[in-house]
Amino acid sequence: MKLLMTAAALCAALSAPALAQDMLEFEGESWRIEAELAERSEFLGRDALNFRDGVIWMDGSQFETGEIRFEMAISGSPGHTGVLWRGQGVGDWEKFYFRHHLNNMPDSVQYTPAYDGVTGWQIFSDPDAISQVNHGLNSWMDVRVVVAEDQADIFMDGELIHHIPDLQREEGAGWVGFWQLAPNGVASGYVRNVRVTPEPNPEITGAPERPMMEPTANLVRTWRVSAPFSEAQLADQNFESLHASRDHWTVLDVAYNEIANLASVTRHSEGDTVFAETTLRADGPRTALVRFGYSDRVQVFLNGERLFVGNNNWRSRDYRYLGTITRHVAVPLNLREGENTLTFAVSETFGGWGVTAALDEADGVRIAR
Repeated sequence: MKLLMTAAALCAALSAPALAQDMLEFEGESWRIEAELAERSEFLGRDALNFRDGVIWMDGSQFETGEIRFEMAISGSPGHTGVLWRGQGVGDWEKFYFRHHLNNMPDSVQYTPAYDGVTGWQIFSDPDAISQVNHGLNSWMDVRVVVAEDQADIFMDGELIHHIPDLQREEGAGWVGFWQLAPNGVASGYVRNVRVTPEPNPEITGAPERPMMEPTANLVRTWRVSAPFSEAQLADQNFESLHASRDHWTVLDVAYNEIANLASVTRHSEGDTVFAETTLRADGPRTALVRFGYSDRVQVFLNGERLFVGNNNWRSRDYRYLGTITRHVAVPLNLREGENTLTFAVSETFGGWGVTAALDEADGVRIAR
């Protein structure tokens, strides 16, 4: 994959598309537009709604469970085009999308929830979130999305191409729409014949792809998450004063891939950094090892002392590096007897705001939360 775009430019494209127009009428429906381009256009002999770099959604649509069916074509590369449902404003939705430039690759398609514009593909990176699909370019696909309470099946031209075993956002009705990202400004999406059919108990035929895994031992399963703040404050203020100024904390359990999805309990638009912390209780002076993963950047503190600074941004290693979250980093913890506070200051640009950690070599130490 070769995307000729900086991370900063891509983040801007993801979070703040230019407003093309407020409303557009197509096939008897009113569509709300927040995209660089949205227009009626003929493509491959069919009248379609053409859109690029942003979001379009059916005005007044309310959908929770049932079927969404449409014809879609994708053009240009690189690009990303997909369907959204249970939309709650611009930036909060369930999303399934096609990667134009990765046809027939292991991550041709992607499921991820989004919270306040943070799309978490760096968290959702396993076979239950991505699939290998031969979707091609410049051809019409008949796509059908069947959504149950917390599961969904995606069909293309009558074939099941992906099963989502665990929809991550809370259940509830919301609008239906489409999303598109064109990193080089050449890709776009085309949709037509969109039909939304609410149904209380649709049949789900797919099954999870990954086997049941044994839970990780000594995993931090519950985190305390602060209100958001600016990453720049980590340099401008000392840790103690900045930590003390956080007057609102939320308890967050780990979920998908044993990762705490920080975007699910905070608003990235209000600040790009949060503290995520846990309490470790040692029965005496002990040294333990903590293995952890994060996105995008982190500073790790033990009892207020900084131990580690890291960068796991997309392309922070090389042009192919995705920045997915795995526990491949470890630091030793010199614990005092009694309670110890382990704090991760996690900063996000785009792609997934998360943290995961587990203790190793931790005899006499327990996670007290």
